[in-house]
Amino acid sequence: MKIKNFIMVVIGCLICALSFNIFLSPYHIMPGGVSGIAIVLKYLFSFNESIVILILSIFLLVISLIFLGKESTFKSIIGSLLFPIFIYLTELFLSYFDLTIDNRLLASVIGGVTFGLGIGIVYKEGYTTGGTDILSKIFHRLLHISFGTATLIIDGIITIVGTFVFGFETLIYSLITIYLTSVMIDKVILGLFGNKSFYIITTNPEKIKEYILKELGHGATILDGEGAYSKDTKFIVFTVIPTRDYYKLKDSLKELDSEAFFMVCDSYEVGGGK
Repeated sequence: MKIKNFIMVVIGCLICALSFNIFLSPYHIMPGGVSGIAIVLKYLFSFNESIVILILSIFLLVISLIFLGKESTFKSIIGSLLFPIFIYLTELFLSYFDLTIDNRLLASVIGGVTFGLGIGIVYKEGYTTGGTDILSKIFHRLLHISFGTATLIIDGIITIVGTFVFGFETLIYSLITIYLTSVMIDKVILGLFGNKSFYIITTNPEKIKEYILKELGHGATILDGEGAYSKDTKFIVFTVIPTRDYYKLKDSLKELDSEAFFMVCDSYEVGGGK
């Protein structure tokens, strides 16, 4: 793990912890995941939130080891430890300040944006904050859906269950937070634009073309190419797809042509054609 990656993971976990303690926990706004579970258990049994998050994260690390393997699990260990530690430390630090917000709607909006920003930063470095982020990663790998969408599904279920504790009004605020968190995660990871341009260099363009046309329902152009060093004949498959299909195509390329080289760019504007 490079120092730069570690610093970014630390920053992401710190942002999540600050968001949790300033905008979410004090107002019983559940961001889903182990954080949401911790808020419920603190309300019902006065359990320490950072301890609950740590225990649940360790349990989910075992699940990660089974489904995602050692390498991926290692990338969850750091966040699983840093996040609850930062929650504990920032709670102590913030106790010296009055940061009360009278508007729960404002707290849910800012909380969702900042919480998603923190998680997105960690994800972008290839790591997770542990907890149900691990489940999101499993869903992403098995179902080919984005991290944000997977998080939205899992956190939504947990929040609906929490409604029986805090009531319907809290459900509305929590769903706002979860939605904004999901959006911010995808924006941080995938960028702000709605389309992605793929340049895929391959020796087997037909399989990739058929997948783009039939499975994704998008167009593609095949260009002739040549390796600058090897002089081998290559083909370049060029396509522009909506960002929502990014993970589907990216993950499928491993199966369609494991030796394919590809580059992805943001497409600011797409027009013309039929």
